[in-house]
Amino acid sequence: MKTILILHIFTTVFMTGLCWFVQIVHYPLFKVIDYNKFPAYERKNAITGFITIPIMTIELISGLILLYYYPENLYLINIVLLVFIWLSTMIFQVPIHLKLMSEGDPKLIIKVIRTNWIRTLSWTARSIVLILILWELIDY
Repeated sequence: MKTILILHIFTTVFMTGLCWFVQIVHYPLFKVIDYNKFPAYERKNAITGFITIPIMTIELISGLILLYYYPENLYLINIVLLVFIWLSTMIFQVPIHLKLMSEGDPKLIIKVIRTNWIRTLSWTARSIVLILILWELIDY
């Protein structure tokens, strides 16, 4: 179970860092791309899924395994926040990115930046929760 926990912590901390980079650097740079050229850029930007989808999937599976074996408060909070991330991804991020592939709409760019705060803050909270779990394990 140590391996699952380490894998879960690694994927969560990785995604937390990636999400902060996307929130503070990557998405704001969308505003400086010519709106007529934005759809072509966005189609190339879709390659980020080759990194995020496997990591998020491993994170989800390992989190569910941990919750199954340790149905305690911190593990439950961890999964609830992960569900918020997945819902936000499916409800906001993916549909907005799909629209941006066909039109460089400044309103959509603002929307993708604003709605991504849900994921950024949720991943940050999850990292904190996992640090608390790790702290409890070390304290034993």
